[in-house]
Amino acid sequence: MPKKRFTAITFIYLILLLLAASGCSTTKNLTKKVLPTSVAKKLMTNEADLKKRVMIFPFVDQASVGPEMAKKLSNEFYDRLKKTPNLLLYNPPDGIFSSQAMESPQYGVVTSSKLVDIADDMGMNALIIGVLNPIEIAVHKTGIWPFDSWKQIYTVSAAVNVIQTASKTLIYTDVATEEYSMSLEDSEQIDQENYIRKITLEALPDLIESLGSTMDFKVSDEPWTGKIVAVDGETIMINAGKEIGLEGEAVFQVFSVGESISTGTGRTIHLLGTTVGEIKTTSVMEKHSLAEAVDGGPFKAKQFIRLKP
Repeated sequence: MPKKRFTAITFIYLILLLLAASGCSTTKNLTKKVLPTSVAKKLMTNEADLKKRVMIFPFVDQASVGPEMAKKLSNEFYDRLKKTPNLLLYNPPDGIFSSQAMESPQYGVVTSSKLVDIADDMGMNALIIGVLNPIEIAVHKTGIWPFDSWKQIYTVSAAVNVIQTASKTLIYTDVATEEYSMSLEDSEQIDQENYIRKITLEALPDLIESLGSTMDFKVSDEPWTGKIVAVDGETIMINAGKEIGLEGEAVFQVFSVGESISTGTGRTIHLLGTTVGEIKTTSVMEKHSLAEAVDGGPFKAKQFIRLKP
C-alpha cells in the first residue's frame, strides 16, 4: 500500500512538472496549491523570465531589541532572500532611512512616499520593509469548566510589506507570530520586563526565517513590471537590461498610467491603464535597453511595461 501511494504521488508531481514547464499559468497556480511550497519552488525555478530589482530596508525596531539585534535580524532576512535566484537585492543609499521617515503601526508598515520614490528612481521593481512589533499581552480563559484557568498570553510578531515601486501599491503583506503563555498567578511573580525581552529575542530569529522563506516565492511570483524611461523619436529606452536576464530581442506590452488614487498617508497610487501597444528591444545594455515600436502607440516616458508571454 505505501508503495502504491508513493507511486501515485510521484506520478502527480511529474505531470504537474511537465505542465508547468509548458507555460500554462493555470497549471502553475495549481502546482503551488497542490504541492508543498518547498517542492513547488524546485519545480518552478524558471517561472520568472526576468529578475526583479528589490531594495530591502532595515527592520523598524518597535520591539526595543536594540540597534545591534535589529541589524542582525535585518542582515539575516537579507541573506535569506539573497538565496533566491530571481531577485537582485539592493541596500538603500546611506542616510535616507530612519524610523522617523515612516509611520509603523503594529502588524504593518506604512512607508513614506519619499522612500518609494527613491527606490523607483533607482530602477527598483519593489521595496521591502518590515517591522519588529512590540509584544502584545492579553489575558484569556482557557480550558473547559471545571478545569478552566486564566492565562496571560504573550505574542511576539514581525511583519513585512512589499511595495511595487512602479504603481506604488502594496502587493504583499506577511505577519509571523509566536505565542507564549503562563498562568495568571505565575505571571504576577516574574519580572515582566526581563521575561518579555527573553521571549522576544528567542522568537524573532525563527520568525524572520519564516518570513524570508515565504517572501522569496511571493515576490518572485509577482509579474515583472518596468517603465519606459525616455523616448527620442523612434528610439525607446526601458529600465530592463542584461542585469535582470534580458537577452536578444524581447517583446514588451506597454500600458498607460491609469487612474491615480491618493491614500490616507499621502501616497499616490498609479494603476495600470489600458494597453498602449507593443515594443521590441533592439539593443540590450547592462541596466537599460533600447527598443522600437511594434504595434500601437504613442509611447511615452513613465508608461508601464511587461514582458509579453
